[in-house]
Amino acid sequence: MLGSMSAELIAIIVVGVAIGGLVLAGQRSLRQDIAGLRQDVVQLRERMAHLEGLLEGLREAIGARPAA
Repeated sequence: MLGSMSAELIAIIVVGVAIGGLVLAGQRSLRQDIAGLRQDVVQLRERMAHLEGLLEGLREAIGARPAA
């Protein structure tokens, strides 16, 4: 079968396989980047929740002070 294929057809198939490999590698990298971004967002949410708790405590402490 390979003996009857022209050099151009073989080149087209090789280029197609190479492009397919690059696309798959790009998708894998993109998935890893998205997973990293999701983790960053989760960490930011946790930090914001912590800060919100601190601010709420500060508001309560300020509001509970007796007037001088």
